[in-house]
Amino acid sequence: MAATGRLRRLALVTAGLAAAQLLVVLFLKNPATDRIFPPCPFLWLTGFYCPGCGALRAMHELLHLHFLRAFALNPLLVVSLPLMAGYTGYLLFTGGLRRPLPQAVYLSALSVIIAFWLLRNIPHYPFTLLAPH
Repeated sequence: MAATGRLRRLALVTAGLAAAQLLVVLFLKNPATDRIFPPCPFLWLTGFYCPGCGALRAMHELLHLHFLRAFALNPLLVVSLPLMAGYTGYLLFTGGLRRPLPQAVYLSALSVIIAFWLLRNIPHYPFTLLAPH
């Protein structure tokens, strides 16, 4: 049991360090101008925006504290980041879920993502505000 706990802590520290390195790179390199970041494969193949389109550029803007620019690139990411951070903190500080979340939570999140995906590809105002620009 103790070995499992150490392994879990090592995995969390490793994941945290990798995430920190990625954030440093994203802070220093602008995905809009630097070509080290690959284009969205879904957009490249279909010409439609996926729910994540604009997320790298939005994270770059958030790291530079440009909240409105980030929101213009991917509003779902900007709105959901505090929720994801809170949930991650809950998991880390409580040792994980004691009980699984209700299925309605997962279905609601999936519904929001699918609705955002569909609405941001409608080429008429006000839906064009959801597309990354």
